[in-house]
Amino acid sequence: MNRYFLYLVLLNMLINVIIFVPKILIEYRYEGAVMGVLIAIPLGFSLNVVFSKMISKFPEKGFPEIFSIAGKKRWFIILPFGIISLITFSSGLISLLGFVDILRRFVNPEMPYVYLLSIFLTGVLLIIQLPTDRVMYLLEIVLFLNTPLITFIIFKAFTSEFLVWDSILEVGTYLFAKPSLKAIAAASYAFSGYTNLIIFNRIIKGKLKMWNFLVILVLGLINLFTTFFIPIGFHGSDGAQEYLYPWISTADSLRLVYSPIERVIFLFLIFYMGITLMSVSVHWHVAFELIKGTYKESRKKNWAVLVIFTCCTIICAIFLNTILLNKITVHWMIVRLGLEIMIVGLFFIWARRKTA
Repeated sequence: MNRYFLYLVLLNMLINVIIFVPKILIEYRYEGAVMGVLIAIPLGFSLNVVFSKMISKFPEKGFPEIFSIAGKKRWFIILPFGIISLITFSSGLISLLGFVDILRRFVNPEMPYVYLLSIFLTGVLLIIQLPTDRVMYLLEIVLFLNTPLITFIIFKAFTSEFLVWDSILEVGTYLFAKPSLKAIAAASYAFSGYTNLIIFNRIIKGKLKMWNFLVILVLGLINLFTTFFIPIGFHGSDGAQEYLYPWISTADSLRLVYSPIERVIFLFLIFYMGITLMSVSVHWHVAFELIKGTYKESRKKNWAVLVIFTCCTIICAIFLNTILLNKITVHWMIVRLGLEIMIVGLFFIWARRKTA
């Protein structure tokens, strides 16, 4: 099993729990979210398998190296690389703004939003400049330290006496409601970690075996059930919609009686600080490396890209409130899914011709 591939997909699944996906799924729980999740699982999994299999035909090469070998002129790759960079950058930006808003609301309401954002932004900008293998090593350390503890908290949620399965079953009765495109797009995001192979394929050695994908499928099923249904089980089929961040409120419903820190929400947020930092760093590293692939190596141009990242983040933080960001994210999910399908389809056709 290739653990690096697993890390990339697992990272997306973990960040999937805390930000906007639960809110979107719960909002459409009576309007096709259940069927949307059931459609998103084979759709997201199929895209994952097809793209991963195709890019594994170019071992230890990212998109910049693959298209360089293919002899494509630099102007030919500027547009597709720019579009992919924009999507990956915005993916990290949404996670960053969302988590900083969570910290401000639940940990330190007195601290100015921009100051709190600048702390995370500094760390992210330092990490994305590292070589790809070092970013992966750092991700491995963060996952190794935090994932078992997050898994324990999720286990506590599943076994809690306050989890009402009747509420979950009530939502399950809407199984045959017309599927919602917004729910499909949001649920499929759990499998989208494979897109980071665009750059991180540089450190993937050998071909991916079927065991890798079976593990991803099982984790995806567990992740989507946890993301969607656990908040409903705690807060009710109607009450869950009232929360802006359903899983944060769910974590606040849990207690560790014999722990030095009884309220789970503080442990949950501490663990997710590292996860969020690495999620944003991985997405922005992909965007940064793709943009670097469109021009000859230049330190000034690299700094210019970092300045653009910083300015875009600060501008969005100033002008986007939480409600507006949530609405934008819903439409962004749909655009992301459409572009993923198009990119995977085009790369599949191109790769088959090149390796035939």
